[in-house]
Amino acid sequence: MSFLVEENIAGNTLLKLVSRGSAIIAELLRLSEHIPNAFKPNAKDQQTKKYANILFDFNYLRTVEYQENKIDSNQELREIDEEFKENHIDILKRFYLLFESIYKYIIDLIKFLEELDQGVFIQLTLESVIMDQDGKQLLCESLYLYGVMLILLDERIEGSVRERILISYLRYKGQSELPLIDEVCRLCGSTGYLPNQPGVPGKKPQNYPVDYFARISLPSNFIEMVVGRLRTDDIYNLTSAYPLPDHRSTALATQACMLYVILFFSPNTLQREQAVMREIVDKHFPDNWIISYYLGFTVDLSVAWLPFKAAVQALDNSTSLQNVEYHTNKHINKITSNMLELNKYLNEGVLTQEFILDNPQKLLNHLRDCNVTIRWLLLHTSSNVKKFRDIIVKNFDKNKLLTLILKTAQLEFVLKKSFTELLESKENRWNESKQQAVERMRELGEYYSGEKLLARVQKNEQLQNWFNDIGEKVNSLDYKDSTQAGRKIQQLVNALEEVEQFYQIDVNLQVKQFLTDTRQLLGHMIRIVNIKQEFLINLAIIKDIAYAWQLFQGYTENMQLMIKKDPSCVLLLRSTFLKFESILELPLVRINQAQSADLFSVSSYYSSELVGYVRKVLDVIPKTVFEILSQIIKIQTTVLQEIPSRLEKEKLKEIAQLDYRYELAKATHSVSIFTEGILTMETTVIGTIQVDPKKLLEDGIRKELVNIIAKSLDSILVFQTSKISDFEARLNKLSETLDGFRRSFEYIQDYINLFGLKIWQEEFSRIINFYVEQECNTFLKKKIYDWQSIYQSDAIPIPKFPPVDQISNNFIGRLTRELLKQTEFSRTVYIDRTRTWYERDGREIFGPKLLELLVKSIGIFGIRGVDRLLSFMIVKDLKVLDIKISLEVQKKETKKNPIYEMLKSTDTQLNPISKIPNNANKLYNDAIYATSALWPFFGEQICKVGQMQLLRKQIGFQLNFLCKVESALLFCSLDVMSRSLISNIKAHYFSPETHSNLSDANPLLSELTTYLEASGFFDPLTKIYITTKPLDYFPLVVFLFIVSQLNNYGLNTQQDILTSKNRKYPTDGTTFIYGLITFLKQFNALYSQQVLAYLGQYTRSIFGTLQIQNKLVELPPEFTTLLFLLEEFCKNTATPRKILEAYIPPYIFNTFRF
Repeated sequence: MSFLVEENIAGNTLLKLVSRGSAIIAELLRLSEHIPNAFKPNAKDQQTKKYANILFDFNYLRTVEYQENKIDSNQELREIDEEFKENHIDILKRFYLLFESIYKYIIDLIKFLEELDQGVFIQLTLESVIMDQDGKQLLCESLYLYGVMLILLDERIEGSVRERILISYLRYKGQSELPLIDEVCRLCGSTGYLPNQPGVPGKKPQNYPVDYFARISLPSNFIEMVVGRLRTDDIYNLTSAYPLPDHRSTALATQACMLYVILFFSPNTLQREQAVMREIVDKHFPDNWIISYYLGFTVDLSVAWLPFKAAVQALDNSTSLQNVEYHTNKHINKITSNMLELNKYLNEGVLTQEFILDNPQKLLNHLRDCNVTIRWLLLHTSSNVKKFRDIIVKNFDKNKLLTLILKTAQLEFVLKKSFTELLESKENRWNESKQQAVERMRELGEYYSGEKLLARVQKNEQLQNWFNDIGEKVNSLDYKDSTQAGRKIQQLVNALEEVEQFYQIDVNLQVKQFLTDTRQLLGHMIRIVNIKQEFLINLAIIKDIAYAWQLFQGYTENMQLMIKKDPSCVLLLRSTFLKFESILELPLVRINQAQSADLFSVSSYYSSELVGYVRKVLDVIPKTVFEILSQIIKIQTTVLQEIPSRLEKEKLKEIAQLDYRYELAKATHSVSIFTEGILTMETTVIGTIQVDPKKLLEDGIRKELVNIIAKSLDSILVFQTSKISDFEARLNKLSETLDGFRRSFEYIQDYINLFGLKIWQEEFSRIINFYVEQECNTFLKKKIYDWQSIYQSDAIPIPKFPPVDQISNNFIGRLTRELLKQTEFSRTVYIDRTRTWYERDGREIFGPKLLELLVKSIGIFGIRGVDRLLSFMIVKDLKVLDIKISLEVQKKETKKNPIYEMLKSTDTQLNPISKIPNNANKLYNDAIYATSALWPFFGEQICKVGQMQLLRKQIGFQLNFLCKVESALLFCSLDVMSRSLISNIKAHYFSPETHSNLSDANPLLSELTTYLEASGFFDPLTKIYITTKPLDYFPLVVFLFIVSQLNNYGLNTQQDILTSKNRKYPTDGTTFIYGLITFLKQFNALYSQQVLAYLGQYTRSIFGTLQIQNKLVELPPEFTTLLFLLEEFCKNTATPRKILEAYIPPYIFNTFRF
């Protein structure tokens, strides 16, 4: 029974285990690219410093109580810890599951070996399994994959990072939920190994990686038997694909890399067994010492085996300078000879199907030679050992090797395509040739019957019967029995050659031609019958280049220079990219065999990596296009003059500027040539992803466009001074830069066959939304990281720039804070009639003109982004204000709060509100004095909120105006839709039985809201920004705050605004009113009613005092301020005047106005 049949439980168990190993490695590689910066020891960003005090390595386990008490006793640390947990728990879980899966993998392998030893699998033992062809492959792979996991874990996820991740997850989940945490920590703890970094040498501890591999002990007999199989056998039978002795090390390269990993489980072999190591090196490493141990991750054996005596001695012959020089010269010389052959084959018209049928082995042999040379040079030119590198790179030309790779890949592509077509049409071709051969024999039989005149010939029954008999034999050939058919065809060919010697035939040229044609047809049938799947299998083995996946990154720049020089060479690159599909075969072959659910995930990961590399190489085309575009921008914006509608004939040549227009046409032509190069590529499936060249070009164009726009926004929107002139100059510069670029981009869109304006708008909106989202992270507890953002893309990434200041993360934050700085409530006055901020000396600061410039520079998307960021800032300030009131004013459980007790007493004396209390003036003054320490902070926060609300209001007005002017149909549609929905909702609440409401699942309201806000259909004063809890005596607190601020403002009757009277701490009255309205809106509407009631009571008491004193001719300033404030409150909150008149008699307002 075969080891991998469904009925064989042992075989299926081991197969599933190995497939799981490949999936674990894919997940390891995937997660290693998404390690949060907070865990990286060398990261220097603010986030890393922020979380430094809550992230621990394994030393934490010795001082658990101390560290936890330290965090619990510090509110700031507690909040940071909670924030970190909320933001990172998902990624921590994935990392922990990865570490746990590695541990479970090796435990399951040990369990399988124990069950095998105990006879659980009937008639199977370790010895019998390892003698089976599939069994020995799977056993070797199971141990090899575990070793690869350990090496890559240490290489890709540093030990200190692993410890911090494990401790963080342990702290957040608790040990009771992680039963395997101790074992996982023991396996995945730091080894002390530090991988090489650019410019920083790595660190390898003593006895590494032997101690690391020995953390979980494995059966020694299992390791010995695996090493023995790999030493002596060709477990994958790859020598059939590489029959030449010179190619043996390439044929055995797969198991050579397995041996390298597995030998670390047997350190005694590496250290002491010289004979065994000599055998291993002589068989697997006679001419090479740099190998790829897994998908392009390479290792130099002369360095890796340095601590092991027997291994170093065995490798001495291979790494002798004489041997290195010999093999270097041999392979460098082969580049030239192989190139000559390749050029001969790739000449147009040479590689016909007939040529391929005639020379399949010759072509395969040549490809073997090319790939062996490519493999040796790619691997060994990466050597970092100086004595070897000096010899190897002395006469090495990187571009020649790259050309060899490209042309070899092209020949492989053509051969595979042609041979696949031949296989698909094999039977039809066979039958067609057979039919033609039969017809020729029948025609010759008829010819010798004497009845059909080709020429005058006597009847010859013997030849007639013979030809008819040959025709029947040809007709009887069976396609399915290819071996028997081949022998019969050879006999028939010999017979036809012999019959040609007869005199009657020899003298007849027409008959001889018929016989020659028949022999050719029969020969064609032999070649067709020899077309077998084995050719494609051998071709797939020979063209494998997965070993160079990481090394080939160093050839990216060379390929890009090649494309820049000749865009048509993209056709050669296509076949090279397809050659790299071999990286999918190693991890997927077992997953596919096991029919594992991980197939899609793993194949998607490796396919996306491959497509990402394709994009990286082809990025040179859009980059070059944009380099040329910069020339076009310069010509269009600074050189070319606009041609007038009327001009004199003599000035035509001068105004035409023919030289510059020639330069413009030349640049435009260059753009079209580069884009044509990539569009010549056919749609190609790479792994599981279909690559469309037009989409590649568009994505590349979008990527460069995003980079240029983002860089412009980030570099220009930097405000060095607080002068309004500098602010305007920055906006003007940004507007000119982006406008010039946009016009030039629209100009070339027809030459690159793309919709330029559509791309511009989509990418500009994505850039703005992404940066707004990242800036808003400052205000969010659960942050949205860039890899989680819906606006970020792997194919078209939005770049992240380092912060320019300590407050803002990017340009949108700088711009918004600069707006707030320019309209600062302490130094400006807002006048609603002109919708403009003025300095106190009357100079205009920010109004419709500057807002229009803002729209022109950052667009609709930009001011929408500013508006969204302002909303987050408002939320933050309102929360601070709410928390402050809760802390300072509310009742405390542990001790008495004097302010709370005072409010309780004051509230008792002021009730009922409909009456004026005794000694009202003293009562009010005492209450205000008792709470006076709160009001400076409250006043500042309220004004900050009001300032931002005013900005939001102006932005909303501008958006609404632009929508009405530039998109009237959309404006009207949204207006009507909004009104109708509001009417429907109102009708539902008045009569639920007759009018149904929208269901919760209906997305209409949320989607319509997005459109309405983007079009300016919103009033910021009606927004609920935060959720609040009921607060005791809150209306009284707000009332006291308002009364305390009345002396700080005076009514400017000319401008109809409140102006500040406090020269030391001046504030804008309009921002105060807007902030007050916004703050009250966050609470129950009854609170606002109660505040009005308190203010009405206060107004009546003051007015009553004035009546007693007969001083009604001139009202006190604070009294007029209060009445004006109440009027503005009603106007901006749409509160009916009748509600206010219920607390304040109308004649008081009449007195105020007249």
